[in-house]
Amino acid sequence: MRKWLLVLGLAGAAWMTFVLYLGSLRLAIISNYPGFFLARWCVHYSGMAPSLWTLWMFDGLLVLTSSLEWVIVGVIARGIARRFSK
Repeated sequence: MRKWLLVLGLAGAAWMTFVLYLGSLRLAIISNYPGFFLARWCVHYSGMAPSLWTLWMFDGLLVLTSSLEWVIVGVIARGIARRFSK
């Protein structure tokens, strides 16, 4: 079970890193809707161009929430698969 959690978490982080590398904010919103709004709510800037630290924090929250989202969905899918296999 722990191995699956690690694999799913890394896959979610890799996916969001790839999305951020592409620079597609729309794809980031679609694939990680709750994480995008959490990052937007947590990271504020004062109307000027955001600093590098602010951008890293925003991207880091997106990667973290994406990995958590993939782990949760994977655990739910595994539980459903186990229930139907019995």
